[in-house]
Amino acid sequence: MNDPLLKRIWRHRHFYAFISPFFVLFAVFGLYPLLFSLYLSFVQWDGLTPMQWVGLSNFRNMIHDEIFFTSLWNTLIIGLMYIPPMFIGAFLFAVLLNSSWLKLRGLFRAALFLPVVTPMVVVAIVFTLLYGQEAGFLNWLAGKLGMGPFPWLVSENWSKPSVSVLLVWRWTGYNMVLMLAGLQGISTEYYEAARIDGANALQRMWYITLPLMRPVFVFCSIMSLIGTVYMFDEVFVLTQGGPGSSSTNFGLYLFNTSFTDFRFGYASCIAYTVAFFVFMASLLILRIRRSGTE
Repeated sequence: MNDPLLKRIWRHRHFYAFISPFFVLFAVFGLYPLLFSLYLSFVQWDGLTPMQWVGLSNFRNMIHDEIFFTSLWNTLIIGLMYIPPMFIGAFLFAVLLNSSWLKLRGLFRAALFLPVVTPMVVVAIVFTLLYGQEAGFLNWLAGKLGMGPFPWLVSENWSKPSVSVLLVWRWTGYNMVLMLAGLQGISTEYYEAARIDGANALQRMWYITLPLMRPVFVFCSIMSLIGTVYMFDEVFVLTQGGPGSSSTNFGLYLFNTSFTDFRFGYASCIAYTVAFFVFMASLLILRIRRSGTE
């Protein structure tokens, strides 16, 4: 233990050589982009002309950027619209697929998970046909019921609910798989003991299943938070953020700022700012979970 550090490293150089590819790749493709984008937060740069140091000007501009705050508000509304029904549906499907009496469980699991791996081009075509103003299936069905037609994608009031429906359809299966794994990790001894004590199905669900599923719920919540903030594909293929900016979320606004307006410095500024608040929100969720467990 008294050997110099460099001598110990040289003695175990073969082991360090085997693990070095990961650290080299992480430094090049992970750490360097993070540090470089942090530096970009303090400069003005369009990717072609020389960088110009502007200090905190990007952060001051962010405070007065109405479209930026509109995108955050849209992100919050879309998240509140789709996350609760997605969680409820995912949990109910997980409970159902965890039941021993259900036949063809593998087929149902694959069918529910299929939207997660469906290419977004296909999703865009299907939902465009569903939401079509004149010949869309939903408006055809509403007409048969004596309602509509509804301006799903051309109205500021309906654009966010339309995106939320797509998100519920697309991500319920993903969370269902996570919750199903959590349910299968709960020992059957707890349920057998509760059944012997006279607990009914609802009591077993409330006092055993839900408390033991709390770590899975927390993980799904954090993943949904991150996914909602940086969501891009679904909004881009369905509404392109319109009409106007009614469905422009933060992920789409960040993309437009970077690769449409070529304001890389300002884009890095808002990206780091929002990432900080997402990090703090994640810590808050973990803190609530620990206090609930205690």
